[in-house]
Amino acid sequence: MTILFAFGMPGVMSSWGVAALHAAAREAFGDYTVISTDTIEELRTHVQNRTKAHAVFVSQFPEARLTELILRVNLPFILFLENPVDAVSYLARSTEQEDLALVRAVSASLACLEPFAHAPSALIMRRNDAGEGSGIDALLKRIDEHFNIDLTVDQITNAMQHVGMTVSEEKLLAPKLEEAAAAVIAGYAPPQEDGSELSEALHETIRKVLLPFEIGRADAARHAVSWPRGTFLSGDKPGESLDNSIDLTGGARCLVYGPYFHLPPGHWNARLFFDIDEDCYGQIFTIEIHSADLLGKLRVCPEGTGSFEATVPIEIVDPRNPIEIRLLMDTGAIEGRLSGWGVEWQRAA
Repeated sequence: MTILFAFGMPGVMSSWGVAALHAAAREAFGDYTVISTDTIEELRTHVQNRTKAHAVFVSQFPEARLTELILRVNLPFILFLENPVDAVSYLARSTEQEDLALVRAVSASLACLEPFAHAPSALIMRRNDAGEGSGIDALLKRIDEHFNIDLTVDQITNAMQHVGMTVSEEKLLAPKLEEAAAAVIAGYAPPQEDGSELSEALHETIRKVLLPFEIGRADAARHAVSWPRGTFLSGDKPGESLDNSIDLTGGARCLVYGPYFHLPPGHWNARLFFDIDEDCYGQIFTIEIHSADLLGKLRVCPEGTGSFEATVPIEIVDPRNPIEIRLLMDTGAIEGRLSGWGVEWQRAA
């Protein structure tokens, strides 16, 4: 069974790239199966129950076991990427909403796809790089050569007509990626890395949460991933964003939780920081980091007022699971105030 594997983050590049892969498969195979899944079990089921000799496999959030299989067997695949700002903008247009759920979705895809970034069997197609180059005929030829499909010139021409090339009586000229994508992708918009389509607050969140681990960024390991206060939720007002200042008066409870973003697999250090504005006299706080399981836990007892930090080391195994951080107050308090909450992540050495 021949399977053409494609992975990619949400966005214009993936949408056009997957369409191009389907167009190439139609020309090469005629009839084929479409496998759209993120798990190794579903892939195995498709293969065992196959009724056709060829398939196109597509995934945006592959589980760790599936990623390990692809890398171990050294299967050729395509990885479609673009700037995280454009990816969030694409989702905002597609869903007609603009909130942190979009950032969570892109963080999940980036986290799941990062292990593929340096695989020798990968053909990486970035939107900005592809858009500035030659026409879509060259992009289809790269796909053809990577999978050894061996399409003819006529087959590539036919495939291009399904992914943005118009036919006229004049000489056929293959459009560039952005022109082709605009013709076939609903809700298309050109790259806007300045985030002009998004609110200033959401663009700032993307800059702190997503850009530091953008796939292919050479200095990614040196940049901290920041989860700012506004992405967390209030334990006193569940479902609402965390206020800058938290009144500690009251019983033992969860003060802060969230933000349900994702990180790539590996060892990470979480640096949590906050200010005590009014003395809470020996109050003990518990910090917990959860995913599918408890990843890390630390108890801290700030003395007096001022700025405080705590570091919790964790290991991410399956990046598909969102991360929840909780700040809990172990006992009740008759006074005290906490502010300046935030979290920074750094890859462990």
